[in-house]
Amino acid sequence: MKYIKRIAILPALIVTCLLLHAQPPQHRIATAGKARYAIILSRDADSLTRFAADELQDYLFRISGAQVRIADKPVKRFKSIFIGKEWFAKKAASGRLEAMNDDGFCIFSEDGHLYLGGKRPVGDIYAVYTLLQDYAGCLWPGNGEVYIPEKPDLNLPEISLFTQPDFRFRHPHFPDKNKPEYYFPARVHPMDEWGMFVHTFHKLMPPETYFGSHPEYYSLVNGKRIRDGQLCLSNPDVIRLLTENLREEMKKKPDCTYWSVSQNDCINYCECEKCQALYDKYGSISGAYISMANQIARQFPDKQISTLAYQFTRSAPAAIVPDSNVNIMFCSIECNRSQPLATDPRSADFVKDMKDWSSLTDNIFMWDYVVQFKTFTGPFPNFSVLQPNIRLFREHGIPMMFQQGSGNSWSDFSEYKQALISRLLWDADMNEPAFREKFFHAFYGAAADVMLEYFELVQHEMEKQAATRSLDIYGYPALYSGWFLKPELLIRYREMMDSAQALVQSDPVRLKRVLRQRCSVDFAFLDVALNVNHPALSFYHMQDGRRTINPVMKDYLDRFVRNCEATGIKTIDENGYSPEAYRTQALNVAAMAVKPNKAAGKQISSLTPVSPLYDVGGTRALTDGLFGGQHFRMNWLGYQGHDIEVLIDFGQTETFSRVETNFFLDLVSWIFLPLEVRIEVSDNGKDFSTVHTEKIPEPVRNFGQKPVHFGFSFPETRAKFLKITAISHKTCPDWHRGAGQPAWLFIDELVVE
Repeated sequence: MKYIKRIAILPALIVTCLLLHAQPPQHRIATAGKARYAIILSRDADSLTRFAADELQDYLFRISGAQVRIADKPVKRFKSIFIGKEWFAKKAASGRLEAMNDDGFCIFSEDGHLYLGGKRPVGDIYAVYTLLQDYAGCLWPGNGEVYIPEKPDLNLPEISLFTQPDFRFRHPHFPDKNKPEYYFPARVHPMDEWGMFVHTFHKLMPPETYFGSHPEYYSLVNGKRIRDGQLCLSNPDVIRLLTENLREEMKKKPDCTYWSVSQNDCINYCECEKCQALYDKYGSISGAYISMANQIARQFPDKQISTLAYQFTRSAPAAIVPDSNVNIMFCSIECNRSQPLATDPRSADFVKDMKDWSSLTDNIFMWDYVVQFKTFTGPFPNFSVLQPNIRLFREHGIPMMFQQGSGNSWSDFSEYKQALISRLLWDADMNEPAFREKFFHAFYGAAADVMLEYFELVQHEMEKQAATRSLDIYGYPALYSGWFLKPELLIRYREMMDSAQALVQSDPVRLKRVLRQRCSVDFAFLDVALNVNHPALSFYHMQDGRRTINPVMKDYLDRFVRNCEATGIKTIDENGYSPEAYRTQALNVAAMAVKPNKAAGKQISSLTPVSPLYDVGGTRALTDGLFGGQHFRMNWLGYQGHDIEVLIDFGQTETFSRVETNFFLDLVSWIFLPLEVRIEVSDNGKDFSTVHTEKIPEPVRNFGQKPVHFGFSFPETRAKFLKITAISHKTCPDWHRGAGQPAWLFIDELVVE
């Protein structure tokens, strides 16, 4: 819903609520805290049904104060809430229920009684929580929290609800994903049927076990077998070992149904002649992977063998069909999130691939990405695409949905996003604006209207440029500083958070929720101020003719870290980058930015070629005061396959004793730290002498991305020229997935003292 339309919908909602309240109540569950109903379930009820009855009894007491008894037959003088389909086995409702899919359930009124029942016992649980949420006013927002209204007079309307989910498997991957106290009320599933889950080639055939003696098992890339790539799927021994090792894994978890045998999280597929023949035979690289999965699946007919349609395997094959117990995990990682997939021309290839796979099989597990992974904490207003995208998946018969959220970490509006997605996976046609109003008022209390205004304004500002700009799951605030995170908008967002915080100052539960969401605004505010340095929003100010750190910004930075700690935000991104680490990095950048820099304004030339892909204005970027951010696309000068060799001409003899700079580290993107840094000086620009050499320790081999600060001190030196050389790997080392390919170095800001 557009931000500008919000005011128009409120009167309609109010009128609807008044009309509902004007109807005479059909079920007086409790009056003045006294029960008028009893909960009835059969003596041989399933444990799940008994759990449902216990939960209903507990929450009715917490809502009304009434002690509602549980019995195995109707109780005199009390109306009944029957739980379990056996209570209406002879009614027409029974036939309607049996016609539903496995998770379907019903709630209906008859003769003053209420009947709740699922096709399976888990449906009894879904029915109870639906009664509590949609009719009694409770809300389970996650984080172990629950909103419970106080209603000593608890009246429920007459109900006739027969409902089933749009998707057979439903999993929003957020912090509450495996907690029964969330997934039962939300009517979604944990991942407990999975024995192994994605990117399993390395686990099933670890290179440390096999590569030394059998390099032929692994991908041939550019004429060389590499250990950090994929497997050679044309090799029958590889299929045999995958099958044998999978069988051993299955023995550890015999009850699990789904087993992923799937590509590692990189490209580097095998280029050998026999693999290429498979790609040609099946019309797609994915064909070789389906052939592999089919061969393994035939050895385990009672299991589901899952494999990925991801990146280089996303396109469907033309001459092979997945076996019935081969599950296709189809992924949307490349797609833009500013517009719905169905109407965004940039996503046309993805939609075509989805249609092609759907024509081959109905055993598809949709892996959709719904948060921003580089900065979980930053604003990511993709809410307007969630419902249309989920509808698209339903229309193409996708039965299994995995919505990739922020895992165990908090992310922007993740409580609402988790709740909304849970609802949409049950009913893709639900009334999202009405649910949003209900959720925000229960969750934020007195601050709800301000939080709704902020939510809708950010979404509205994103939609203004949605057709021409991409919302990237690997974005970061500074990237959007000319869009929905403009400095003037960030100032307005901060003011909204100030207002919301003031409204719930005396409500500690709601205050914590507002503070958690304000961390998203504060992070964007800080990151844009630090990396863009806009006149309206800067980390610095001028004092006595000198650039200094703005103390207000430092206070904001400290407050951001405190609020993260107080509200349970431990990581900013998917790699565990902490708020405290961000503060340290920000202060390091700021400290460099305000130092007197003898290189500023001087002639700087690069003696080795800068990549045209990342020249950011050439060597001027090294002293422009705009520091490289948390992504190599932001203000970083890039060199591919070459050393960095930079020459500074001071124009006159200068005295100095220290050089500071930053390099970027992102091994998954083939970006390395230098092996060594050498600093040389000269008086004529031709004859150089070395004043400092430092070998750089190899960093931990992980998939994190971060700027790394270096300071090189040496005895005080006088010279007209200064040369900094950073020695590159040139090519990615043998242990790396890009082995033999050109390696990258990225540098930004040189400060000479």
